[in-house]
Amino acid sequence: MKKLLAIIILAALMFTALMVLPANAAEEFDYVHIVASGNDPYATIRFNSNGKNTTIDPDTVKWAVIKYRTVTEKDNTGVQLIGQFYILSGAEPFIPIKYNHTRQWETLVIDMTSVSEKTKLASAWNSTKYTDKTGIRFDPLESNRDAEAATSETDTAVVSDGDSIDIAFIAFFDNEDDAKAYDGSQDTPYCIILPEDIEWCEAGNAIGEVEYVEGKKPRPTEQETTEPPKDDTTEAATTPAETTPDTKETTTTENTTENTTENVTDKPAEDTDPATTTGGQGGGSTSGFPVWGIVLIAAGAVALIAAIIAVAVKKKK
Repeated sequence: MKKLLAIIILAALMFTALMVLPANAAEEFDYVHIVASGNDPYATIRFNSNGKNTTIDPDTVKWAVIKYRTVTEKDNTGVQLIGQFYILSGAEPFIPIKYNHTRQWETLVIDMTSVSEKTKLASAWNSTKYTDKTGIRFDPLESNRDAEAATSETDTAVVSDGDSIDIAFIAFFDNEDDAKAYDGSQDTPYCIILPEDIEWCEAGNAIGEVEYVEGKKPRPTEQETTEPPKDDTTEAATTPAETTPDTKETTTTENTTENTTENVTDKPAEDTDPATTTGGQGGGSTSGFPVWGIVLIAAGAVALIAAIIAVAVKKKK
């Protein structure tokens, strides 16, 4: 009876551990944190040399999948930011990337033949106009370029210094089904762009920083500070991560105020970062169960089994 009880307990503990481990492992992926240093950040990115293909065929590859996490949601006028693809020649029209601004990891499937609602141009996604097929221009943040972005648009809408986004991968597919099913683990992309490929393009136009973040490393805390609506009078005092260079170098009094504000706002951010809230320090999991919990379960299981065996042996003697 005791042996049966021990087997049941062990099976239950092993089942719990197996259910938790995949959830943790699935979220432990590398990504890059991209920060804008001007109003038009973009870079030309080459396809990963370890992918199935290092060149793309736009006549057959018509789908892309991007895994991202938005940090900055709106431009300086309060309009939501989008992303863009251009073919290497920079030919219009661009291919819009309509982010879902949740500050959680999202996976978006993109029709590469789509164009902005504003343009009267036909898609340039074809082998005739796409001449250098070894890479693609990626604009991670762009302001106010789509008809649905705002009911009343102005020419003053721009990306600001410090605006940022996280990107885990960009994959391209020759069929929609594979694109919709892709989660980063399958070997189905026709070609792919990984964090190291984006990091290599750190010197791209108006990109101030491309930080490579390993899966188990928490994201910098300043990225999760609450973003109030931007305006010229409050931005420097309320969003230190997005303060322009001119504001940062004004006076000693302003620097002191900025440092104080940064210290106050950074602390709560550690508790709200979706990548680290439940994983403990240094954890990159979003599963809600820390790794040390699994270790405790395993240790408890070993101790319990050892105790049961010891009792059984003692009674036999």
